[in-house]
Amino acid sequence: MSEDTSRPPSLPMPATAAAVWPAFVLLFAVTPDGAARRTNPPAGLQPMPEEVSQSYRSRLELLQQRLLGEPYLQARRLIRTSVGRLTLPGFEGEPPHADIHLVVHKSGAAVWEVWLSAPLQPMDVGRWIGWLDMQADDSLARLIWERLVASVDGQANEPEMAIPLAVLRFPDGTLKQLIDLHAHDLIKLLHRDASDERFTTRFVEAELAGNFCRREQGLSLIARSGAIDVHAEQAKGAENLLLPRNSLPLLVTLELLCLERAVLRSFLDRFTSGIYGTVDDLIRLRRDIFDGLEEYYGTLAKTHGYTAEATTLGETLFGINDLFDSVVERREALTFEITTRNQQAVNRLGFWLTTSFGAIETGFVAASIATWYYADDLSAVLAWTVGTTLITALMIWRLLSWRLRP
Repeated sequence: MSEDTSRPPSLPMPATAAAVWPAFVLLFAVTPDGAARRTNPPAGLQPMPEEVSQSYRSRLELLQQRLLGEPYLQARRLIRTSVGRLTLPGFEGEPPHADIHLVVHKSGAAVWEVWLSAPLQPMDVGRWIGWLDMQADDSLARLIWERLVASVDGQANEPEMAIPLAVLRFPDGTLKQLIDLHAHDLIKLLHRDASDERFTTRFVEAELAGNFCRREQGLSLIARSGAIDVHAEQAKGAENLLLPRNSLPLLVTLELLCLERAVLRSFLDRFTSGIYGTVDDLIRLRRDIFDGLEEYYGTLAKTHGYTAEATTLGETLFGINDLFDSVVERREALTFEITTRNQQAVNRLGFWLTTSFGAIETGFVAASIATWYYADDLSAVLAWTVGTTLITALMIWRLLSWRLRP
């Protein structure tokens, strides 16, 4: 008997299961410190076909220009690189390979983008959730992540954020037909819920009502653990999942949300050990914070209906608003620290200027008196002047030190 090398579905599927084209984009976000250690290309990658790489960059850049504007692109806050293609075990029904891209933010934060496309198959969310389970040692998501980080330090470090975008295409029917058959399955996939227990009908209906897709046959949803983008009545063929145009707005939004969170987390990490360094170091940190918060302050095209709704929802679900509030609170403390240190520097400067000028002025008076009494003895005049100046400086220093004592 031959050994079965396929991964069995997690749950038995009904005979009426819809046939869909499933694809997934795994987003692994890392902070600037993490990116410095974990953005080297993994060993053993195959070259990515040029048409795939070129299509990826051109489509994403065109979409960013439309959503974010030309000034954003000119600022080169994001740099995209097509890293390579990773061959996967290729069990029946699974994606045969993963196309890996890297998006690096100006701050140094980065997002690994891993594109997975599977063949046409019955709707089986239990199996797909297993592919995406970062806690399972044999899942596709864990296998890919460990390949991404193993080339650096050999340790299975966790990403700052791991969000999968499930892209489903239903070529043989309408969205209503798919929802009638698999409404519960779609919400389980959205939340990556691998349990056998069913959600309530009320919860499923409420989640589906949160659809922010602007297309008649489209469904776009975001949850804490992932996002899904579903379109029905699509043309048949796996090539439609290579880089689906109508999924790119949601992908760009998720990209920037991941980068937002990674940037904010990096600033909080820099505050964990307290506010140290020179005033110039603190001013540089504050400048980095203002620059790093550019996306949060509105560059994310919040005036565009689709991305505005998705961004607002994602910032709440992914804890970005809470991170932002924490960074702003610490930024205010940083500003106070800079102001306090500058004032202390001014006080010290004034202290020494007062001491110096007071002593010098007294020295001039002493020199005049010494000249009167020791007109023929230059060394005596000099000794009298220097001694009086030093004694006066010491007295002024002691007096000011006592008066300025906290």
